[in-house]
Amino acid sequence: MRSILLFLGIAIGVLIVLSTAQAQEARPFIYGEVETIEGDTYKGPIRWGSDEVYWVELFNATKTSNDFMRFLSKKEVEELNQQQGEGGSSWLGIDLGVISIWEDRFSRSQHQLDLQFGDIKSVEPSGRSKARITLKNGVIIEAGGSGYEDVGGSVVIYDFELGEFAIRWDRIKEVRFLPAPAGTKSGFGEPIYGVVNAGRKGTFKGLIQWDSDERFMDEILNGEDRDGKKDIPFKSIKSIAKKGNGVDVVLHSGRDFYLTGSNDVNRENRGVVVFNPEIGRVVVPWRDFYDLEIVEPEATWTMTYDDFPTSRGLSGTVVTIDGEEFKGLLAYDLDEAWEFEILDANDDDVSYQIPLRNVKNIIPKNYNYSSVILRNGTNLLLGGSRDVSDDNDGILIFTSKNADPIYVRWSKIDQVIFD
Repeated sequence: MRSILLFLGIAIGVLIVLSTAQAQEARPFIYGEVETIEGDTYKGPIRWGSDEVYWVELFNATKTSNDFMRFLSKKEVEELNQQQGEGGSSWLGIDLGVISIWEDRFSRSQHQLDLQFGDIKSVEPSGRSKARITLKNGVIIEAGGSGYEDVGGSVVIYDFELGEFAIRWDRIKEVRFLPAPAGTKSGFGEPIYGVVNAGRKGTFKGLIQWDSDERFMDEILNGEDRDGKKDIPFKSIKSIAKKGNGVDVVLHSGRDFYLTGSNDVNRENRGVVVFNPEIGRVVVPWRDFYDLEIVEPEATWTMTYDDFPTSRGLSGTVVTIDGEEFKGLLAYDLDEAWEFEILDANDDDVSYQIPLRNVKNIIPKNYNYSSVILRNGTNLLLGGSRDVSDDNDGILIFTSKNADPIYVRWSKIDQVIFD
């Protein structure tokens, strides 16, 4: 009996060691090569502008065309005009007199482009605030950058011979994303991993951004106590718990401090961001934050470039309130056609950005909210965006290769079941 228990103990210990090793070996940071307009190439970890450093972070822009609009009839466009309060005139800038949908002339309802860097193959600047985004599946998206920093800004690369430096947008010919070779270290810093307790809103675990900013273990938590200013690196911190107008900070050594006086530790904090592969990006505002425990990551918390699958197309079944079912390829909100695309929504002030590949069902509940059921079984009641409210433009279902698609308005949808 003792030998069996000893064997089980050793086996469990080996599994823990292997899991920890896999998590530490995982390379969550963006990696690739930047080619300049003169043909020079630099390779290494990449920081997009001054922000994104991980594959799970989001590239933000606007889509400058929407090919799915050409499948709507003139009557359906007019109905959408009326639904959106535009009369029968110029929804999306379309001249209904000649139904020039093919020209993709947007004015009012440009769709936002949000996708994780791990789904991108390359980015080519095509103007001061424009880019051609080539995805892993070969699809090319024309993107605009007005109002966003991800198109038109500089790209920072950590070249292991030259160090860290920025390359201006107008100097870049192409950025090509690649899996980091085994043993590659992030040149920008080691990530913070942790478990965030948001009370009744849930518990979230994964990569952490504190105050929507600090990402690295070497970065500093600023505050002050009775003895003066304290600047504590996150690598020294075991936990942070909200208390009154500040936080209780416990270090790995067991020492603890009550800190106030900084936006890192009071209500001016911009929120704690968690990237979890089974959910997506979750922003927990200070109001809902209870505490953070900084921990060693589990293997499932980290996504490398190779962990992002090549998208084949969003498919599923649309069930109408009349009981009809239509199955095929889907253009959700007349716009989102791939599994990598992002569902944006809120649970009160907690915001979610969820890749559609993580969603199993969407069930409209009323004008403003839908039940969103994830593949891991999590059931969220979300609102506050067109993706889950009656602002949604509806769904096109391509039931077969040669048949015309079927259009179902949002108000007629009972539920969407994704394959």
